[in-house]
Amino acid sequence: MKDFKDKVIVVTGAGSGIGAAIAKEAVLHGMKVVLNDIDNKSVQKTLEEIKDMGGEGVTHTADISLIENVQELYDLTMDTYGRVDILVNNAGVAVSGPIWEIPIQDINWITEVNFLSRAYGMRVFIPKMIEQGTEAAVINVASTAGIMISPNGPMYHSTKAADVALAETTYLGLKARGINNVQVHVLCPAFIQTNIHESDRYRPERYASLDDPYYQSQEFKAGYIRSKRSVLAGMPIDSVGMTVFTALEENRFYIFTHPESIYPAGHRIKDMVNGNNPSSIKLL
Repeated sequence: MKDFKDKVIVVTGAGSGIGAAIAKEAVLHGMKVVLNDIDNKSVQKTLEEIKDMGGEGVTHTADISLIENVQELYDLTMDTYGRVDILVNNAGVAVSGPIWEIPIQDINWITEVNFLSRAYGMRVFIPKMIEQGTEAAVINVASTAGIMISPNGPMYHSTKAADVALAETTYLGLKARGINNVQVHVLCPAFIQTNIHESDRYRPERYASLDDPYYQSQEFKAGYIRSKRSVLAGMPIDSVGMTVFTALEENRFYIFTHPESIYPAGHRIKDMVNGNNPSSIKLL
């Protein structure tokens, strides 16, 4: 995709971080934006910044992990602009802790936000893209965590790996059926300076209770500190939007913010090919 002017992009989790960065870059390319986030204050701030840039857009405040809210987002997009050209499935949360300790509500929450919201978004928006017959694209925001492993964050690794597989299989599925106007991409960022370590601030009401003893445990507290340090020491977010749009223009499926991400991914594949047990290496 090379022509973006006056086309429509839908971005989930657009109140901050990678979602906001992609939305702002879209405006620089002449696109109209539909911004979703669970936090109304933050998504309104993104829209204000976009308007200050001379851009145009609307907001949708809702928990995108629920199918009815995805449908509502689609309806808003159609009612406002009558088309969709790019869907960015970006909303995400991070949950730390070993699988044998984390509360069941966190297993459900991270699965719904990080994985099901993407499946729902693709199911709802792709039929319209196919019907339009014009050049369109879906970007699933996964993570380097989806192509490598580590001893921490099993649910984060698992949901992000699922995001990668969902994008890959959808890409192949479209091609196998002769549908060539819809491109699929997967963005695998490594550590970027966002606020994902503050995910607990954005819990929906059904998962808001922190009464479980786990949330007072050393494991939970250590996970938060580890996550905060890694994120704050990460790459500034400034170049992420440009990286994404360059990949769109070049029709590159795998999008990396950190080219060195291929090394831990390669290490994992080598373990498989060589018959070794799982092992992890740090991202360089």
